[in-house]
Amino acid sequence: MKFTFKKLGYVDQGTIELGDMTLICGPNNVGKTWLNYAIYGLLKHYPTITSFGFDDHMVDHLKEAGTIKIELDEYANKMGHFLKQLSRTFSRSLGGYFNTDSELMKGASISLSLDDYSLDINKEFYKTFRFGRKATLSFSKEAGADILDVTLQDVDVGVPHQIISDIINQELTRCLLEDHVLSPFVLTSERTGISLFYKELDLSKNILVEHLANSKDGVNPLKLLNSMRSRYAEPIKDNIDTVRDADNLARQKSFLKEGKAGKFKPVFDALREIIGGSFKVVDNQVLYQPAKERNRDKTVLPIYLASSSIKSIFLLDLYINSLAEKDSVLIIDEPELNLHPDKQRQVARLLARLVNAGVKVVMTTHSDFLVREINNRIMLNTNFDKRDALMKKNKLTKEDILRPEQVRAYTVQPDHNIHQVEVSEDGIDTTIFDQNIEEANALQDAI
Repeated sequence: MKFTFKKLGYVDQGTIELGDMTLICGPNNVGKTWLNYAIYGLLKHYPTITSFGFDDHMVDHLKEAGTIKIELDEYANKMGHFLKQLSRTFSRSLGGYFNTDSELMKGASISLSLDDYSLDINKEFYKTFRFGRKATLSFSKEAGADILDVTLQDVDVGVPHQIISDIINQELTRCLLEDHVLSPFVLTSERTGISLFYKELDLSKNILVEHLANSKDGVNPLKLLNSMRSRYAEPIKDNIDTVRDADNLARQKSFLKEGKAGKFKPVFDALREIIGGSFKVVDNQVLYQPAKERNRDKTVLPIYLASSSIKSIFLLDLYINSLAEKDSVLIIDEPELNLHPDKQRQVARLLARLVNAGVKVVMTTHSDFLVREINNRIMLNTNFDKRDALMKKNKLTKEDILRPEQVRAYTVQPDHNIHQVEVSEDGIDTTIFDQNIEEANALQDAI
């Protein structure tokens, strides 16, 4: 899965191909976060922006006959064309997506390509939508079939063609692509502030109160709707919405939590090591309970009184426990945010274990500690003398080992282009960090 960028802020051009773990490194203010956000947005919106060109005649036939059959090969053979089309559609919306002046995004584009796409006819696909009490729109594909059956039952003729057409587009897209285009979850660098101010960030309520207070001549519906648009880039808004709904989301179980006592136990061991306690959501309030120490009282803190490191890790904890899906991708800005070097190394361990549990990870980072710890996991892939003894001494498991081919790394250089960084059996080339460390050491020696 490749993403190609052109004229996106600082970045003039470049391509990022996702690995099981993908790192984007580089100095400040070179557009790393924009790359992360753009990847997240395209993965999030692809089912609703793909258009297969269904016309009114097909919907008319579905309403009359109650069923249609869609030959999947017809669309799979044109997948390159459809991917270009959805890439153009998303690129045109970048101004609104980033909630910025569209002029700033003039000429900006992101495109998605799949070099290894093929239709998996052995896959099953079932989905049903309901309109009212009885009406349904159903999709079914049996294993071994290359036909998607669409069935419409008891739907009133008043249901707009466009709604039915949009749903067919969306589900056909998922049927064709959901095994190739992963479901994303994003952790923005604003997550610490969101965890602190999540109640004050209830924008809908605050804007409504503000509008009512300032409305001398009554409510202006159009002005109210325009004012209720998010004031943030969409990934930030999504993080706000997630924290605001944490009370409900925390009741869910991720696929990792379902296997917490079994094969995914190493993930939760690493998470517990970082958190040093546990989170609870009670009456829509996020609480942090540090692990009890001997001869000290048990403590429960509202998250706004917890450390910045705890605030920055809350959404990651919620994702791992409640939201992670199989074959999904976790997109993180600066996993090391607010963390002491030892915690940065522990985060590297957690991310390696997530990757080996089946979650792809994309991250931007400035952390030499985190990158070097990932390199340690790559070097463990080599079967050197006394490796097992070393792993046992450092409490490392097979889930900590990363193969070089699992990891891809990129940097944005002063030439405004994205460059791929070499990943070998010795790990990621850390030249970008080494130069600064050597300069600091040289100055220290001189002093």
